[in-house]
Amino acid sequence: MSTEIIESWYNSLIEDCKDLVTEVEFSARWTLVEGYHTLGLRILQETDNFERSQIYGEKIAQRIAESLGKSERTINYAIKFAQLYPDLNLLPEGKNLSWHHLINKYLTTGEKKPTITKGELMKQIRAIKELLETEYLKSHQEAVINNDVVQAHYESLCEFIRYLQDQVNKIIEYKNE
Repeated sequence: MSTEIIESWYNSLIEDCKDLVTEVEFSARWTLVEGYHTLGLRILQETDNFERSQIYGEKIAQRIAESLGKSERTINYAIKFAQLYPDLNLLPEGKNLSWHHLINKYLTTGEKKPTITKGELMKQIRAIKELLETEYLKSHQEAVINNDVVQAHYESLCEFIRYLQDQVNKIIEYKNE
C-alpha cells in the first residue's frame, strides 16, 4: 500500500472519530441540562402541593440535596431553571448550552464569588498553625499538672492537636513544592 492511501485512510478515520467525540460531548452536556430541568420541574410539581409545602417549607431543597448527595445550591439552580424556563425550547441559546454556562449566564446575578488569594490562604494556615501550637502547649502543661484521669484526656487532646499540626504542615509543604 502506498503511503498516500494509508495517510488518506488514517485522516478519514480521525475525522470520523472527531465527529463522534463532538457528538457525544454535545449529547452529554445537553442531557445534563435536560436532567436538571426535569429535576427542577419535578420538585416544583411537589412544592405546588399545599400540604407538602407546609411539611417541608423552605427546607425542601436542603432535604432533597441531602437525600440525593448533591449540593443545596445545585438543587436551587435546578428549581430556578425550571421556574425561569418551563419550556426548554425557549432557551435563548437553544441546545448550545452546558449546565455550567447556563448557571453562570442565566441563573446567577453575575456577582463574583469571593475568592481568597494564595497569600491570604497561607496567612490563614500559618495563623492556624500558631493557634495549634499554643493549644498544644497549654494542653501539654495541663496534662503534666493534673491527675491521671484528666491527664489521659489532655494527652489525647495533645495527640489530636499534633495530628492537626501534621496536616497543616503537609498543606504548607505541598504548597512549597
